[in-house]
Amino acid sequence: MGVTIRHLLRNIVSIRNLPTILYPEKRRDYSDRFRGKHILTTRDDGTLKCVACYMCAEACPAECITIVAGEHPKIAYEKYPVVFDIDMLRCVFCGFCVDACPKDALWMTRNYEMAFFNREEAIFGIDKLIAKPGLPVKDGMGYRPYYPGDGTRPPGDASSSPVIPGDGEREKWREKGIDLHHTEGPGPLNRSLDGSGREQAAAPQHPMAKS
Repeated sequence: MGVTIRHLLRNIVSIRNLPTILYPEKRRDYSDRFRGKHILTTRDDGTLKCVACYMCAEACPAECITIVAGEHPKIAYEKYPVVFDIDMLRCVFCGFCVDACPKDALWMTRNYEMAFFNREEAIFGIDKLIAKPGLPVKDGMGYRPYYPGDGTRPPGDASSSPVIPGDGEREKWREKGIDLHHTEGPGPLNRSLDGSGREQAAAPQHPMAKS
């Protein structure tokens, strides 16, 4: 009883030091690498960077990503996602999808407000995931690919071009002796013959998986 009264008096005197906050009027400041709501990034022309390679869906341990690929209307891009859905009720926010993406098309923000009234609202499609041009991402960027030299994009306009080396820039950085993380892409797919004698490509192994 004495302990309870002591804590009661302490909380009344030092109310500013309480561990709880008046949410949503006040919000805590989370890490810049916080893994929250996903976004699909776009190119300078407004098209999605996603090429529907299914790498994120294969890497997802919760199997919450659904992709349907289609032929891109622009010849420069081979494929694009006709459907890109993420079931937020199944997502464990591990960030494996972000790590697996070879095109830097999928990022995670610091937005953690995802309340739903039914299951349908918990399935985020392209309309909810796409980074709207000219609009800042709520609460700033969170977990995204990292490269040395502060290569990540600061919080702000989600439609701006990320300051990370592209495919053509990587060779220039290597020639200058700058060490890059994630420079080595996935090796050749392990292929095996199925019963019909046709080659069958094995699913790519996630870089974090133990061999």
